[in-house]
Amino acid sequence: MRRLFDFSKAAFWIGLIFILYIFAILTNETGKNYTLRAKSDELEVQIEQLQSQIEELGYKVTYYKTDSYQDKLAREKLGLQKPGETVVIIKKDSSLATSSQVATEQTAPTQTESSRSHWQQWRDFLFGS
Repeated sequence: MRRLFDFSKAAFWIGLIFILYIFAILTNETGKNYTLRAKSDELEVQIEQLQSQIEELGYKVTYYKTDSYQDKLAREKLGLQKPGETVVIIKKDSSLATSSQVATEQTAPTQTESSRSHWQQWRDFLFGS
C-alpha cells in the first residue's frame, strides 16, 4: 500500500529550508559585522587625529601664556617697546618696485604684435623676421 504523505521527504525539505534560512541569517550578520568593523576602524583613526589636535592645541595654549609670546605680541600688534630699547623700522625699497614695474612693461606685447594673425606670429617666431 502506498502512503499519500511521506514523512522522510517532508523532513528533508523542512530541514533544507531551515538550513538555507540559517545560512541567510549568518550571511546577513557577517555583512553587518564587516560594515561595523570598518566604521569602528574609521572612528578610531578620527579619535587619534582629534587627540593629536588636542595635544597640539594644549602646546599652543601653554605657549600663548608665556611672557615671551606676550612680549612678542605687544611688539608686533601694538608697537610697544621695553624701557631703554630702540625700535628700528625698515621701509620697503621703492627702487625695487619701480624696477619690477619696468620689467613687466617691457615684456608686454605691443599693439602691432597682437593685431597680426596667429600663424604670422608663429612664422616670425620660427624664422626670426
